Amino acid sequence: MQTKTRNIFILGIMAGAAATLVACGGGGDDAPAPGQPSQPSATVSGKAVDFYLSGSTVTFLDCESKTAVTNATGDFTFPAGCTKSALRLTGGTDVGTNLPFAGVLQAPAIDFREGVTQVVSPLTTLAVQLGAGQAAPLATGLGLAGKDLATLDPMQDAAALRAAVVVQQLVDHVSKTLTGLGAGGTLTPADSAAAASKAVATAVAGAPGTADLASGALVAGVVSSAVQNAQAGLPASLQSNVGAVAANVAALAAPVIASEVASVNTALEAIDVSSSPAETLSALVEGGSINVVTQSAQADTTTALVQAVTAAALTNAANAAGLAQLGDAVSSGSAAEIQQVAANLGGVVDAGAINSVADAVRLKNSLVLSNLTINGVTQPITDNITATGGALDAIQVGLAQNGDAFNGGPTQVRAGLSYTYNGNQVDVIIENVTLTFNGSQLVDAVVPANTAYSFRVSGNLSVAASLTNAAADSLFSSANGGSLNLPFTTFLGKLRSSGSLSQAQVDALTPRATSTFPVTFATTTGRPGRDVRVGMLVNNDVAFAKTALVKTDAEMVVGDGLKTTVTLNP
Repeated sequence: MQTKTRNIFILGIMAGAAATLVACGGGGDDAPAPGQPSQPSATVSGKAVDFYLSGSTVTFLDCESKTAVTNATGDFTFPAGCTKSALRLTGGTDVGTNLPFAGVLQAPAIDFREGVTQVVSPLTTLAVQLGAGQAAPLATGLGLAGKDLATLDPMQDAAALRAAVVVQQLVDHVSKTLTGLGAGGTLTPADSAAAASKAVATAVAGAPGTADLASGALVAGVVSSAVQNAQAGLPASLQSNVGAVAANVAALAAPVIASEVASVNTALEAIDVSSSPAETLSALVEGGSINVVTQSAQADTTTALVQAVTAAALTNAANAAGLAQLGDAVSSGSAAEIQQVAANLGGVVDAGAINSVADAVRLKNSLVLSNLTINGVTQPITDNITATGGALDAIQVGLAQNGDAFNGGPTQVRAGLSYTYNGNQVDVIIENVTLTFNGSQLVDAVVPANTAYSFRVSGNLSVAASLTNAAADSLFSSANGGSLNLPFTTFLGKLRSSGSLSQAQVDALTPRATSTFPVTFATTTGRPGRDVRVGMLVNNDVAFAKTALVKTDAEMVVGDGLKTTVTLNP
């Protein structure tokens, strides 16, 4: 009896040892760290997402800092014997923008669950910065209440994808600001990323409801907090009065950062997640959204901007108002305005450095919108326009070319027009408008035959249609020395001819006095890479146009354009 009991006891010890070896990948160097959970024969999968990150290095911080490299769709596998670990990701390529990924992503350790993929993304990075127990308010602040950020793949969730990309752009621009501020100190890129991420995470989790990541006030608070988070790595000359430095840098950089983040936020406002991530990315490329994100990711204006202000000026709290004006000027893109504000600030700004900033942001190759002609009256483009006339059948937008807007390619754009009137929103997308220039002057604008038009009317009426023109349509007007004509009634007439609308419905959708209604015009080439840029003539200088979006049920156009509100009086 004793022998039998002893044998059972020995067999139990051997079985337990064998199970431990299997879970640890055979023992030796592959053994998990003390206290690390393990699963027999477990294979743990992960995924790296900004858009998917390819060729990135994932470090398993709780598994002897072993590493793995992500594949083309961001997938990676935990090392043998490692089933739970905090993660850190660097390097690789963002498959959406095709740009090198220069940031740092993190993810907290989570318990192994069979068939569940752990995600490392900009959203999990914020979760790490906040620490345990803060996931719920963070998700709420991101507009993702009730969702598990640790396992949520943004490429499979439209709201999460928009939040992830916008968050990463905000973090990147704040990090670039810290990089410029930290020159001469000990601040590393990883320090800058951590300081920026912590500031964003705190602002999002503390927001009442969903945080507006493009809000100037939120961005200013984030920049100020990030500067203070990075204090230890700043040059000694900036550490002694870091409160004033934080306030001044926020005043200077926040307008520029908020403008970039707002553009990305608009560009991703109407994401449709397709059946596959590849289809989702393809639609974002065609619509122009990826071009806007790419332009933001490549911008490093705030790095040079903070270096253009003297260290002594940054430590003087009295300079905040003047620096805010300079930040506003830089965010406008108007070189003349930048130089005027800098001159007013005097010795606060290094003249050579600020001239370099002005030259860097100036639109050198672009289309330029100059004026609007409504019912025969021409006026500058502003946020609010007043016109007269009983009805409005078209708007002519003055258009010229500055340099080579198309980089030697075809002078073709996809165009979208949207307006809201009488309880309905009307959206029109034209797949090809071919522009002809004589030097800088527009001399023709044609929609070639067999071009697709996409329409959507939503509100009191509900109509969606895609049509093709049998003959070419002219969108040229001689107004303003060459204008792109946007004829509301012509577009509506196409819907009437197709049987989608009656004449009475067309009449109800035609703006009439007295009324006030918003108008949006957007243009893009729909090609990956640098898109055609559009500026606006303001006080005889070219400033940035607004990022605008027009969407129908079938198509989307995101790019530079205009947004204005028209008041039509008798």
